[in-house]
Amino acid sequence: MQHRYDLSLDEMRDLTFQRVKFTMGLPQLKRAIQEQAEKKKNFVRRSLVIGEVLSIADMATGVKCGIIYWLFGGAVRNLGSPGHVAKWFQPLQEQKYTGMFAMTERGHGSNVRGIQTEATFDLTAQEFIIDTPCENAKKMYIGNAMEGHYAAVFAQLIINGRSQGPHCFIVPVRDENGSLYPGVTVIDMLHKEGLHGVDNGILIFDKVRIPRENLLDKFGSVAPDGQYYSPIKNKSERFNVMLAALTPSRLAVTFQAMGAMKLGLTIAIRYSHSRRQFGPKAKEEVKIIEHQTQYLRLMPHLATALALTFTSRYAGDLLDEDIFHEKDLVNSRSLQALVAGLKAYSTWENITCLQDCRECTGGMGYMMENRISGLKCDSDVFVTFEGDNVVMLQVVVRELLAQYTKQYEERPLFGLLRNWTESVSDNLRTSFLAFNMDAIGNMTFLLKAVSFRERVLQRGLAARIYYKVLITSCLDSCNSLQLDGRNIELVHQYSVLDQQSQGIPSRRQVMIKKEDIFSAWNSCLHHVASLSLAHIHRVTLEQFSLAVGSCPVREDQTLLMKFCLLYGTKLVFQERAWYLEHKYLTPASSVQIRSQLLNLCDSVKEDALKVISAFNIPHSSIHAPIAGIPNPRAAWAFYPPPQPQEQPKSSGEGVGHQRLKFGAKL
Repeated sequence: MQHRYDLSLDEMRDLTFQRVKFTMGLPQLKRAIQEQAEKKKNFVRRSLVIGEVLSIADMATGVKCGIIYWLFGGAVRNLGSPGHVAKWFQPLQEQKYTGMFAMTERGHGSNVRGIQTEATFDLTAQEFIIDTPCENAKKMYIGNAMEGHYAAVFAQLIINGRSQGPHCFIVPVRDENGSLYPGVTVIDMLHKEGLHGVDNGILIFDKVRIPRENLLDKFGSVAPDGQYYSPIKNKSERFNVMLAALTPSRLAVTFQAMGAMKLGLTIAIRYSHSRRQFGPKAKEEVKIIEHQTQYLRLMPHLATALALTFTSRYAGDLLDEDIFHEKDLVNSRSLQALVAGLKAYSTWENITCLQDCRECTGGMGYMMENRISGLKCDSDVFVTFEGDNVVMLQVVVRELLAQYTKQYEERPLFGLLRNWTESVSDNLRTSFLAFNMDAIGNMTFLLKAVSFRERVLQRGLAARIYYKVLITSCLDSCNSLQLDGRNIELVHQYSVLDQQSQGIPSRRQVMIKKEDIFSAWNSCLHHVASLSLAHIHRVTLEQFSLAVGSCPVREDQTLLMKFCLLYGTKLVFQERAWYLEHKYLTPASSVQIRSQLLNLCDSVKEDALKVISAFNIPHSSIHAPIAGIPNPRAAWAFYPPPQPQEQPKSSGEGVGHQRLKFGAKL
């Protein structure tokens, strides 16, 4: 029997495709796809968990399933009419064909508005002509490109020489025998850093004709007479609605990243509790988890994984409710911002976590058989697909600025007084005269600290943007920020109060150095990124705290509270320079925060075994020798010595570690 790491690229792709077909043929998965088509209650949450489980078992299989069923299938379901769903979704569910999702182009990835693929309507033939007019219009990085039969292609809809903006079309790529249709060219992109089982390619269309009905027309349709109709008249708003409908797939990436993170931590923590190195003279060597540098690297990641677990479930529940009640996701802008922020934060944390897991497992972690190296390579792409992380941060902040200015628009005086009060309160909080009732490092202190950071960054960014742009010069161009001249003027009513503390130049200086809205925004991107992450940090800590409060088992609640405190302490510790600059921390309290981080990491290192056991990852998905999973092929493998104090192993569980008593597994 051939070892999986000896497979060629084609063999790995074939194996992945066979796994996809087998997996999607399972009754539970078929039911999940049917629930997706019918938009049943809780189908989003179940689909997200399925994606996480598949990614833990095999990342390439999870990603390819996501491409076929949740990207292509999601485009049909979210952008198409009921007729499209009936025509395309049912045979997809029955595995009569497979699909791909073709949005990214050589010249445009994040800027979807600028895509150059064309879909020109031919009135006489009642067809759209799909064409790649230039090199930059080639569709790139398309998953399932070498096997898919149909593609959901985003292209500029052109009628009578005028573009109506990007729309999605179902374009045949291959017939049932796998032969390419005339006018379609597919180029294999071959080897990548990871996900070798996923076939990525380039799609080129040379005046490919498709029926008029192949336009997914939920938000825009073309009548037989060539007239364009849309329930949303504004082209920009229509585009935003289309992209908002794809929000679930963005949250799915967060769940997949969390799956990789949990698996990496499970392997590294088990190894750390088994491997021994150094110790007092004339005594047995100690487990490497006892070394401060080991638990100080792993425990904060475990706390972050828990915070992301509870927050992503919260986002999934909100998304489920909106879709079940058939709300337009474009109207749930705060949810879109939350999902975008979670996607960026979780995928970055995953990369950092897996690197630390690799280093904490030494040379053994470098071996592919122990999974961590493969997880790193496979999940690295998460930081750029389904939205580049830096762009996702901007999505978050645009919504935060919209919320900030809305209070002035609706109740100007109230908004002004409220923010002035908050500013004074924040200034008092950082004053040496302030009387702070919160003990340094307790949960209340940590929650207030992350909230304070978000508020100050939000006020400062709003003020900076105002002072960088003259109102008269931005009236026509600030749609990209979803602000208008009136809102910026309202921001000004408050921002003058905060001008001195933010080091903002005078109005006279700004008038001399006026900038257009793009330049002003671009010069604030570092501030934008800081605010976006501050917002996600605050939300994740709050959701973690709420989850702890609702835990029904006291023993588990106590354990989770330690990890929640650790997570909050980590957030403040990693930004301690900022808190010192803004006088929220004194040098002495900064030392207290550092000491608390060290003490908490030490106190939870044994509890970590219970937490990773609660992740409920079966042996068949871990299959790493250093995690105690035997592998006869790995003659070199390190296996943990038997632990007599541990309970006997049970099917599907870890190496005998006691589970938490959660009603629902982590």
